[in-house]
Amino acid sequence: MKRGFTLIELLIVITIIGIVAVIAIPNLLVALQKSKQKSTMGDMHSIGLAIESYISNVSFAPFSNGTTENSLNKKWFLPFYIKILPSVDGWGTYFQYTSRTNEKESYSVISFGRNKKKGPVPPNRFFRLTDISDFNYDIIFSNGQFSQMPIKPN
Repeated sequence: MKRGFTLIELLIVITIIGIVAVIAIPNLLVALQKSKQKSTMGDMHSIGLAIESYISNVSFAPFSNGTTENSLNKKWFLPFYIKILPSVDGWGTYFQYTSRTNEKESYSVISFGRNKKKGPVPPNRFFRLTDISDFNYDIIFSNGQFSQMPIKPN
């Protein structure tokens, strides 16, 4: 005689799987957003190093007002300052690059975050990685350092 699973046993297993899914899926989604954010910050740092190298050779940052879709022009950097120039952030939006003509060595590389538009601005321009829940904050790398970014918890 074959013995199968009873309805109660199946309901218990399905309930346990449901509880695990309710706990695991939100944590997975947050982890995916954090990984996009960290890869974006790494790419921005690499772009900043290329810009710093360019500045050290020609004594000024390449001029751009940041109004074009991909305002970071590859011809400035390839192949001497960076081998592969990242052009989009972790969410698929083009990095914005701005510099000023009156400040020859001043530049900014900007990622608009998950919402793909400017803003919101976090308090004190820094926000803790553990406090992030929406990932819509802009990330800004200016003049060799992050001027707006998530910071590591204490």
